[in-house]
Amino acid sequence: MNIFRHTPQKVDDFLGNRLGTDSGYAGKVNSYGTFCPPSGDYQIEWWIGEEDRWHKPKSKTVYSHRRVGLAPIFETKLVTAAGAITATSWASIGRGDHKPSVVTEVLNQSSAPVALAIVVKPLKEIKQLEVEENSLIIDGSSRLTIDRSPGYWVLQEEFNSLENVITGGLANRETPRFLKSKKKEVSGALIVPLTHKSGLRFVTSFEKEKSPKPEDFPEFSRISAGWDQRLKTAAKTNLPNKERGGLSHTDLIELLFSAPTPKDAVLLAAWGLADDAAERIATAEPNTQWLEASIELWTRHRKVEHFLLPRGIKIEPLVRSIDKRDALSQSTVAGLVSLLKTIGEDKGARDLELLDKGSHQSELQPFGDLVFETPDGVDLLHDFVPPSWYGEDLEVHNLATRWGNLGFAVRWHGANPAFLWEMETHGDSLPRITISGLDPKFSTFKTEGETLLSPPASGN
Repeated sequence: MNIFRHTPQKVDDFLGNRLGTDSGYAGKVNSYGTFCPPSGDYQIEWWIGEEDRWHKPKSKTVYSHRRVGLAPIFETKLVTAAGAITATSWASIGRGDHKPSVVTEVLNQSSAPVALAIVVKPLKEIKQLEVEENSLIIDGSSRLTIDRSPGYWVLQEEFNSLENVITGGLANRETPRFLKSKKKEVSGALIVPLTHKSGLRFVTSFEKEKSPKPEDFPEFSRISAGWDQRLKTAAKTNLPNKERGGLSHTDLIELLFSAPTPKDAVLLAAWGLADDAAERIATAEPNTQWLEASIELWTRHRKVEHFLLPRGIKIEPLVRSIDKRDALSQSTVAGLVSLLKTIGEDKGARDLELLDKGSHQSELQPFGDLVFETPDGVDLLHDFVPPSWYGEDLEVHNLATRWGNLGFAVRWHGANPAFLWEMETHGDSLPRITISGLDPKFSTFKTEGETLLSPPASGN
């Protein structure tokens, strides 16, 4: 049985404004800066009151939204007549916390004072809201905390009435304590004045017993630097587009936030995040698919510590999980034999060699058609290069293939593409390297080199 089939990766599968940390997914923000937690029960919006009008998400006010660098940090900018108000959101772990919280900083860059309303709106349901100092506790399971005492609070049984109170200037300073409703449509807001060039920070947390201090969370510049370090080993690509496959660093971050699957673990391993792949395999319930993923990890990186550390991958339960009806691929069997020999399980390796050589070729292609892995090597830009790529330089670094670490580039000299490549092999054998999408006649067993290819055939 093989759960992988050759299908180029669809970049749409990895797009999104998701927030999270090493400890997991923490929610997402949309192009208006509205936050939605993983449960999807509610959302948190920020509105700006300026003179005689309020600017809300999806209003006619001009919004812009961007990712700040590679990390899952997002900036939303609202432009009013007086200038810009920006909100920057990211996820972080607070002191003593186990779950990531989401931090949002709002900065008034306009030339006028404004009112900021932080609004909690039900999507599925909110049964109750409770005020505790500077926090609004949502259904007893999560809380919104700001870094100062609000000027005004508003709690209402339904969202429309809350909106009318805010936009009609009917909010007052009296602090409500608790509101519960059978309608499950409770809404709330904290309203704070923001003077010219001032800012505010609020935190959405999911620790039931703790009230986080917004000032204790690190600045987003530190979060960005941490993600840069985390992605240091990841493959890097510079491609005209993703018609032939390829994952960016932001795509890999989206994978890290996804629920662990064997296929995604292999993608992480192939694209350079071996330790993350190993962690997912080591903590998964043993089955044949996870065995295949573990062998792909071994074959591509050959790091024995992934299998010998106390919290590493336990290969015996994975092997025992093989069902008689499961048919392992030839590459899985070969990789398992290699791993067993390396960790000193010679008898198991001999038994496996005598028992089964594998029933089929693996269909797994974690690089799409960017790099197609064959039984004897790799075929780069497999079979076809889009005309939009003609004349466009490209480069790829640090791909973890079954044969070793691969990097290559294409530079154009008129109609002729110059091909540069380097393969740091594992030493078992030399792979055959082809680039059929540009020059079907080219083939080499050299692990590095540079050559001028023939011009692509018309209609390629």
